[in-house]
Amino acid sequence: MKTNAGLLIAFSLALSACGGGGGGGSSDPSLTSGNPTTPSIPGEGDTGLIQNLTNAAPPAETAADQVARQDSIIARGDSLIVSSVYGETQSQLIPILNLRSSCSGTTCTHTQPGITLTTRLSDFEFYTENAQPISTKHGITLLGLTNVNLNSFGAWMEHSAFAVQEQNNMLQGVPYTAWYGLAGGDLTGSRPLGNATWQGLMVGTPATGANRGNRLQGDATLTYSLDNQSLDAAFTNIQDLDHLAAHSQSTVRFSDIPVNSRGEFQRGSFGNQIQGGFYGPGHAEAAGTFEQSNIVGAFGAKKQ
Repeated sequence: MKTNAGLLIAFSLALSACGGGGGGGSSDPSLTSGNPTTPSIPGEGDTGLIQNLTNAAPPAETAADQVARQDSIIARGDSLIVSSVYGETQSQLIPILNLRSSCSGTTCTHTQPGITLTTRLSDFEFYTENAQPISTKHGITLLGLTNVNLNSFGAWMEHSAFAVQEQNNMLQGVPYTAWYGLAGGDLTGSRPLGNATWQGLMVGTPATGANRGNRLQGDATLTYSLDNQSLDAAFTNIQDLDHLAAHSQSTVRFSDIPVNSRGEFQRGSFGNQIQGGFYGPGHAEAAGTFEQSNIVGAFGAKKQ
């Protein structure tokens, strides 16, 4: 993910080809080998400009603060959610990646004809080196990290984590770049007991087009109705951090999202969907992924 301020997060999701060592997925011999593309490493920039743009405060946590609790979240975690995976390869046979994701427990499988990738919650890694705290809003400190193979932007909360990521990897010897949202953690395991609201942040990137890879940030508000056992989600005030300007789509909304007995929710399909869950004791947090209006991203929020 391109950035002007060295901002993109600290947990690395390995989208590894099934079969190990990058040898699974498509077996078509016409796929040619090459080297993965390397994202540009940005300068330090001025996080103060981003804080002003998003009406956020300076970071209340360091990367080390979030690393200190990530192992515990992973150890007790029972949920992983990954959006559809959008991307491109250096193969003329399969130049575009539009992988549909199917998740069960802590494992997600991503498929399109000729390609299968697998992601597990245990693939999460968090680095403190080069991770940069960006800002704090709604009690959540966003971190960013950029390195050779991964750019990521998101946060570890107390019981869950969320991020949008750009990853460079190899598939059958072919370099590819993929963009996706992810979330996971320790599910509460039940529906909320009454009407409630969660407030937090969304992160994202354009799924296609010239600005793909730019970091987007907005506010997230989730409202649960006990009568309907459903959820409304609004992502508002969406800003393009790399252009330091409002994104062309300022608001994304989902309505009447059914919540199941385990406190998980899902509505829609490829390109226009939301999925997530409630995490921690007392439904303390909500997190998930979404796709709409050419944005792919993730969100995390805290109960009000």
